[in-house]
Amino acid sequence: MGKCRKIRVKAAGQNVKVSHRWTIIVTILAFVLSVFISALTLGAEELGLFTAILVLFLIVLLGIVFDIAGMAVSTASEEPFHAMAAKKIAGAKESVKIIRSAQQISSVCNDVIGDIAGIISGAMTTAIVVSISTGKTTDTTLLNLVFAGIVAALMIGGKAAGKGIAMKNNNTIVFIMGKIVYFSKRLVCFKRKNKKSKRQV
Repeated sequence: MGKCRKIRVKAAGQNVKVSHRWTIIVTILAFVLSVFISALTLGAEELGLFTAILVLFLIVLLGIVFDIAGMAVSTASEEPFHAMAAKKIAGAKESVKIIRSAQQISSVCNDVIGDIAGIISGAMTTAIVVSISTGKTTDTTLLNLVFAGIVAALMIGGKAAGKGIAMKNNNTIVFIMGKIVYFSKRLVCFKRKNKKSKRQV
């Protein structure tokens, strides 16, 4: 019997930067953001019922949108953007950088923002239930279960649908992100030039 040879298949994301240092940074970032956002939601009981429910659904939507972005970055291919960058199409170079930073971006989108959105939505759900049941004989346990079930279904169902959208349109989504980064840089440069010109005058 001959020795078994190890089979190695070249990975699709061979250009993706992997950083263990980033893992530590993102953990600290998650802690800071969780504490900060949780502190903001402590006053949710004082909001009107409609406003609180609106904020809750915005948080759920935020979690879904960032989950789509994280999945798109993780599955996108940088090859089409090289041709676009050669033609000097706005946002193409930024798209390549986004794909090569897939670990960091997907960590922020999926792990940090996605998980925080889930935690905060739970806290908001409890606050809404308390707001509804204040001064009433309503069974808060049943109400909490119903609201938690609705929020979880929307979050999970939205993310499940979003993953399909992200994988089907990954390069398009990354290109949109690249364009946002490109025009953001242009805006910052424009503001800096204006400040310099004002100082010179």
